[in-house]
Amino acid sequence: MSATVFLDSPMDDDASIECATAKVMGNVIWAVPEGDGRERVIPLSNVTGLAGDVVEQEVDEVEYPGGRVTELVTHLS
Repeated sequence: MSATVFLDSPMDDDASIECATAKVMGNVIWAVPEGDGRERVIPLSNVTGLAGDVVEQEVDEVEYPGGRVTELVTHLS
């Protein structure tokens, strides 16, 4: 299973990123590129689309500086 993040402005000369997983939380995407293992944080303002084989959504508590909030988290893989 994999997910693809399509970018408005290329990052490291890539217009899209093939990921093992991608997680949409708030206004960012946490992406783990295939074969890399390093998590990348991509602002939604630089994303033109997402594609994935499996999409899961859950309401989760997310820690932010100053507190914890509950928000919808979307996982793509």
